[in-house]
Amino acid sequence: MKVNRLIEKIAENWPAKVICFVMALFLYIFHHVSILDRKTFTVPLSVVADGGMYPMTDCPDYVRVTVRSTTENIAEALQADITASLDLTTYDEEGVYSVPVSVHLAPKLLLMDPFEVTVKPENVTIRMEEKALRYVPITPALSGEPAHGYIIKVISVEPETVQIIGPRSAVEKTKQIYTDKINTAGLTDNKSYDVALQNINSLIAIQSEKQLFHVNLTIEAEQLVRSFADVPVKIMFLSPRLEVKGIVPGISFDLRSTVSLLDGYQLDENAVQVDCSAIKEAGTYELPVQISLPSYFGIENKSADTVKVIIEEKSVTEEKTATDIRN
Repeated sequence: MKVNRLIEKIAENWPAKVICFVMALFLYIFHHVSILDRKTFTVPLSVVADGGMYPMTDCPDYVRVTVRSTTENIAEALQADITASLDLTTYDEEGVYSVPVSVHLAPKLLLMDPFEVTVKPENVTIRMEEKALRYVPITPALSGEPAHGYIIKVISVEPETVQIIGPRSAVEKTKQIYTDKINTAGLTDNKSYDVALQNINSLIAIQSEKQLFHVNLTIEAEQLVRSFADVPVKIMFLSPRLEVKGIVPGISFDLRSTVSLLDGYQLDENAVQVDCSAIKEAGTYELPVQISLPSYFGIENKSADTVKVIIEEKSVTEEKTATDIRN
């Protein structure tokens, strides 16, 4: 009987009692929610591509993670306790996929109650291609010019190549990886640099334990060849009673040396000469041409090794005048 009376009491005015229960539950939930605090973190987004596929599109660098909990719990939550990632390991065919963002919490956050986590964006649309690996040469990125008269003769890099990984089409198009900029302005001697690599393609990852790469530059003086045409031949040591008849043909030749030595160099009037000291009487002579220049000049393509010189006796009047001048 008591049970029946209890049931009757519960059923009495049941619509009002249900409404009151729902309102009480709503007030409880509202109060529970109202005491929760909120905090938003900007978390780096990492991409896990340990399978056969690789992202062909740029992924966002960061996601926004919002946590809700009590004020005490929120105060203890740090950005370092939250990580976010995109796991591409399970995909095995090329195509476009909406990949969910996975949020990972530190153990201390998992023990907090209540603790709610939301992430934006929840999914990232990614086009994937087959993963490819390849070794490509390292090319130094040089800027500026060596000092005037000097050139970069040899460029070497240690190591010469580096491994890259990425989507198939991007890897196939990558022919080389450049170093950071190296300023060669004004160089006159050999020089070495330790420089990092610059990766201008965000889809490509460089696989190397080395952070710096050794670049050697061999600097040499630049070579220059200058042509000299119809240089007058200086007649040397001719007897005062003799003279040259007519015009002695000039000599043409090339000089080879460095730019710094040869650029702007002017020949001395005695640079090209013939020695007439052995001539004692008039006649026609084939005399060897002597080019007197510093040893650091190389003489090439000389137009003639000898010249024809016609020698005749001076007239008495000319000889007397020459004698008077000497006296």
